Amino acid sequence: MDPKAQQIDDTGGCEFNTTADCGEVDSLDKLRWWQKASIYQVLIQSFQDTNGDGKGDLRGIVDRLDYFVALGIDVVWVSPIYESPMFDLGYDISNYRKVNPIYGTMEDIELMVRETHRRGLKLILDIALNHTATKHEWFQTSRRARKDPSLGKRDWYFWSQGKLDEHGNRVPPNNWESTFTGSTWEFDEVADEFYLHIFGKNQPDLNWDCKEVRKELYDVLRFWLDKGVDGFRLDTMNLVSKTSDFPDAPISKEGSPWQPANHLFANGPHIHEYLQEMYEEVFSHYDCMTLAEMSCGVAPHQAVQYTSRHKPRPELDLIIQFQHVELDCYDGDKWMLREWELPELKRIINEWQEILIKNGGWNTVWMENHDQPRGISRFTTNSPRFRALCAKMLALWQFTLQGTNLIFQGQELGMVNPGLFSEEMNRDIETIQYWNAAREAHQGAGDSHKLELAKKAIIQKGRDNTRIPIPWTEDPHGGFTAPTAKPWLPAFDHGREWCHATQRDTPDSVWSFYRSMIRLRKSHPTLYYGSYECLDIDNSLVWAYKRRSKHKCYLTVLNFSPGATSWSYVSHGVNLATSKLLISNHMTCEAQSTPDVILLRPFEGRLYQL
Repeated sequence: MDPKAQQIDDTGGCEFNTTADCGEVDSLDKLRWWQKASIYQVLIQSFQDTNGDGKGDLRGIVDRLDYFVALGIDVVWVSPIYESPMFDLGYDISNYRKVNPIYGTMEDIELMVRETHRRGLKLILDIALNHTATKHEWFQTSRRARKDPSLGKRDWYFWSQGKLDEHGNRVPPNNWESTFTGSTWEFDEVADEFYLHIFGKNQPDLNWDCKEVRKELYDVLRFWLDKGVDGFRLDTMNLVSKTSDFPDAPISKEGSPWQPANHLFANGPHIHEYLQEMYEEVFSHYDCMTLAEMSCGVAPHQAVQYTSRHKPRPELDLIIQFQHVELDCYDGDKWMLREWELPELKRIINEWQEILIKNGGWNTVWMENHDQPRGISRFTTNSPRFRALCAKMLALWQFTLQGTNLIFQGQELGMVNPGLFSEEMNRDIETIQYWNAAREAHQGAGDSHKLELAKKAIIQKGRDNTRIPIPWTEDPHGGFTAPTAKPWLPAFDHGREWCHATQRDTPDSVWSFYRSMIRLRKSHPTLYYGSYECLDIDNSLVWAYKRRSKHKCYLTVLNFSPGATSWSYVSHGVNLATSKLLISNHMTCEAQSTPDVILLRPFEGRLYQL
């Protein structure tokens, strides 16, 4: 190892060498701006409140734009800002062309676009096109039109008269289970029919098989692109085509009337036709990006079909997949907790890393978002002793994988799950419905053990874990809102050392390490576009892999355990004799390696240039 390669970066407080990749300009010239980007997700409601109502707002984002510049972010992704009854954090939209007044005005949006671009940043909006709110005018018209077709929009949603059970009662047309528990069908008295909702009963699914629906949604996208936004995060985008005859799902949950049916309403028969049409009608006319969430299951070979640049008819730029964050659940049931081993995680990441880049696709790399618990709590440990080390090690992991990086607000501060349960903390519709169902099933029966398991599942997996307001300062509520205000979700006291005001001036803080990793990734493009090769896949403690391009090769070594360990690099064909240690999450370098073995401290991570 070259000792001259180790230096303390003046912004990151860690070992950091700024030698950049060279001789790769031709390859890099072919990449789009979103392929090189670090994208920061803002959950507006928990980001920054400027009017003292306890909820974040658009002005709060504008006031914090320089924060993204300082961190090195390229793209700001903002959660839904549209008019909504807010049953599901704004993903239940009642008017696509109006701004939710709790966040601000259209003038605030226009200001945010201007100020974002003035700083050289891009801005993308989160939007749900698979479903609306029941309060949307489209749904209100559609439900009345079932009896009076002259009103129009009769088939803009999925309607069914249902069927009769053995007692002659009308029941839903099939046994599909909603992702939020219960049936996917809700009876509507005005229409005198059932309507389909894959998510909450207040989120009826739009019928994309209706051409008028697609045309109207394309107009909505153009409306916002014409205002200057740079693209969209498309919520649940692989659900917009369903199996048309709505058959019953096979029985996989004995004793339940409702059965998982993901394979019947995800990645449906017309999905590629509709996405190609959307690209041709809308996105091909703008310099924009599409980041599509793939809910309810998508495999790497399917992701290639959605994103490959080799396709004659383009569809999407990027997708968000969930296989790596479903390791800790049984058979897709997030509330059934499961222990997992590191080689399982490696195999999932390996498959995505290798298949997409070899077939013209492009990965997204992430570990937490508004629907998922904190990465530290999920992939490592909440132990205060190791918190900073784990945060930095996971950052080193995320930023040395191929693809576009997605960071969720507070991740760069080392935020963790609160580790607490209270009904006041349960604001998420999915969590509330799960908890209510658990109480109904077990409380009356006196089954306290199963209720405790339900609480444990919510503590570990509930979506409110990452929706807690971000701690900016030591002030009450972390400076998120006024000291006298009541935050919409109770703030968690992380302690002085974890707020941004402290971390930004601390060279060895998690925030400083994230800033260094973002800069390093920009300086070494092989890290976002080169090939990936996993070494020693069956090792249950250490994850080691190479990243390679025509002229450069890098080695990442990560200890995912709370104990010291070693890794034999020679036995895996690695030569560290002339390597450079670019960055490590430990400030000191003692006992780092022998001629054959790397010695790793608890949760230690290193990146070498070979």
